Amino acid sequence: MKEWLAFTNDVETYDVMKRKEIRLIIIRVLKEAIASLYIHDKRNIDMQVNEMNLCSRLAHYLEIRIREYGCLFDGYYADTEYNRGFGQTKKYIQYSDGMLHSVRCDLLIHSRGLKNPDNLLALEMKKENVDTNVVNDHDRLENIVKPRTDDTPEDAVCDTLLGVFLEIGKSGYVLTEYWYDEGDRSITENVKLEVNKCNLEY
Repeated sequence: MKEWLAFTNDVETYDVMKRKEIRLIIIRVLKEAIASLYIHDKRNIDMQVNEMNLCSRLAHYLEIRIREYGCLFDGYYADTEYNRGFGQTKKYIQYSDGMLHSVRCDLLIHSRGLKNPDNLLALEMKKENVDTNVVNDHDRLENIVKPRTDDTPEDAVCDTLLGVFLEIGKSGYVLTEYWYDEGDRSITENVKLEVNKCNLEY
C-alpha cells in the first residue's frame, strides 16, 4: 500500500488524477475492507445476519482504510443507508422512464454533499443464495454512475465514480463493478473470490 500512499499524497485535488486511477484505489480500498470483514466478522457472515449489519461493519473498515490514504479522501465518509444530497434534500436518480425515483444505497463513500465530486462509491450488498430480486439493485447502480448531461435534472444523483454490487458468501464474494469512462459504459463481473488465509493478508 505504500506505493499508493506516495502517489496520493502528491495531489491536492481530484482534477489532477484520472478517473481510472482513483477508481483503482477505491477498488483496492474496498477489497481491503472486505478482507477485514471476513477476518473480524466471519461468524456474522456464517450466521447470515442481516445485510444492514454486514454493511455497517464494512463501512467501519472502509472508513479506517480511507483515512490511511492521506489527502485523497479528506472530507469523505463511508455511510450506510444515506438518503440526503446537496441542500439536505432527498437523493433521487433518473431511470429510463425519465421520472425521478428516491434512492438510498446500502453503502456510500461520499462527502455528504459538501464536495465535488460528491459520490465516489455506491455499493449494493446481497447475501449469497438469498432469494431476492437483485435486478433493481443493478439497475440503480447503472443509473447512479451515468454521466450528467444537459438533460439531467439538477436533483438527480449521477456521475458516481464507481458502482459495486457485492454478493457475500460464506466462502467468498463476487464483485460486479459499474463505471463510465469518457462516456463509455463498462461493467466488470469478477469470478468468485475465495476467502482464505492467502488473499486476506494485506
